[in-house]
Amino acid sequence: MRRRDEGLLSSLLSSLREGLREILSYGLGKVGLAILLFLVIMSAYSLTALPSDFPEKWRYPTRPPWVFNPRSAQPAWVELLGVPAADTAVYQNLRPEREGIVLAPDAIYRLAPEAERALGVRRPVFIGYAMVFRTTYELDSAAYPQDVVTLFKVEASPRVNKTRIGAIVLKYITRPDNVVLKVVEERASLAALDYVKIDQGAFAVAYISHFRLNLTEDAMRTLYYIAVFGKPAGKDFEPLLGEHQITVVVMLTGIDPREIQSYVRNGDLKITAEVRVLGTSYGLLGTDNYGRDLFQGVLFGFPVALAIGLLVAFVTISLGLVLGVVSGYFGGRIDEVVQRTVDILGNVPILPLLILVGIAIQTRGLVGWPALAIILFVLIAFSWGGVAIIARSMALSIKAEPYVEAAKALGASSARIIFRHIIPQLIPYAMAVMVFSVPNAILSEAALSVIGIDHGLPTWGRILADAQANRGIAYHMWWWVLPPGLLLGLFSFAFVALGFTLETMVEPRLRRR
Repeated sequence: MRRRDEGLLSSLLSSLREGLREILSYGLGKVGLAILLFLVIMSAYSLTALPSDFPEKWRYPTRPPWVFNPRSAQPAWVELLGVPAADTAVYQNLRPEREGIVLAPDAIYRLAPEAERALGVRRPVFIGYAMVFRTTYELDSAAYPQDVVTLFKVEASPRVNKTRIGAIVLKYITRPDNVVLKVVEERASLAALDYVKIDQGAFAVAYISHFRLNLTEDAMRTLYYIAVFGKPAGKDFEPLLGEHQITVVVMLTGIDPREIQSYVRNGDLKITAEVRVLGTSYGLLGTDNYGRDLFQGVLFGFPVALAIGLLVAFVTISLGLVLGVVSGYFGGRIDEVVQRTVDILGNVPILPLLILVGIAIQTRGLVGWPALAIILFVLIAFSWGGVAIIARSMALSIKAEPYVEAAKALGASSARIIFRHIIPQLIPYAMAVMVFSVPNAILSEAALSVIGIDHGLPTWGRILADAQANRGIAYHMWWWVLPPGLLLGLFSFAFVALGFTLETMVEPRLRRR
């Protein structure tokens, strides 16, 4: 028995190699296999590159890490095409450039001269321990960055009681024209020190006064990032090109500054900063209107698309083949039950049913893979009937062949006849159906997402659905719509190309002359 199984396996492998060799002899076959290989490679990369909790992060766009990304940013490579865009820059693991005890304003000025030069600031009166972080951002395009976000990482030993220590964060931007703007002043406990963004109104009045602008304070606040990185040009603004220095001062207060200094020198307290300048371009595929990285969303869609397409197609065809062959082979009541079941399923409108299922899923709060599994189950349950009808008609013809009668006479069981003599002859038909069923399953999931049946996973259809829900914004954001749409088309084309190749292989009239 073992030798016979090994012979069957080697025969199947040999047939597979011959089939691949034959497919590769056709142009469409090469294209289809190349695209399929690309999809498999990207799926494998997605599974290793993205964290396991990525779907959950994607479902909450108003939480980190998306709030630290620019919104509606176009892909970074558009700058190569001459499109003006401000770069998104990330400066990680910044350590204090200067630090020391502050007992008087002069001490702050020595550590951070920007504190004295900033427009319209009052003479600060702080007592504490100051840390000064600096970096520079080069603005070389006629576009404005959206924001400057500073993230903090606080590492403290058990000796340090972070709730007793307060933190005052001051942020200054020194522009190429030597104008210094104080854009942040926030207070928090050291335990709650996480991130700060530009304060829209922190510098408005001082800026208007300095440049003698005829603007109201409210009007200035609506143009806050333009004011930070721009200069007046008549009645409008223009980007101020050049090097902008970003200075972040963290003042630790609440306890004796000498105690804080000892913590820092002994390594019991360490603070590092990350400065993110949010431009108008980001990554390979940009961001949506929430700041979500569309490349990551599209990347996650690769394995999901393969899983949906292959799983639905394989289960549907396998179920249809087995039930169709069993129906045709045994006949009688079994045939009657299977065929009437097919008739019933074929007359049920699947789209309204899926909408009802989707509403039930959302009402019960199911998200992620469990919700998608229910949708796929419905798709499979109502899709195998067509395969079963064709398989039944083919089984009726095959079971009348002499070798089947001979197998019965030798005492072969019905299961052996079905799985060793009938179903193997239906495999070519099954493969032909499968290459067309895979894209159908993918497009069905995408269509369900677009009409509002949300399973919570960032599939290509889900990304398109989000764009459609925000169509007033997405009309101007081609990078939100084109990549998932093109990938859906590419995925479908790969299997259609393989299907036409298989049809050409089995139909002599379609072969190349």
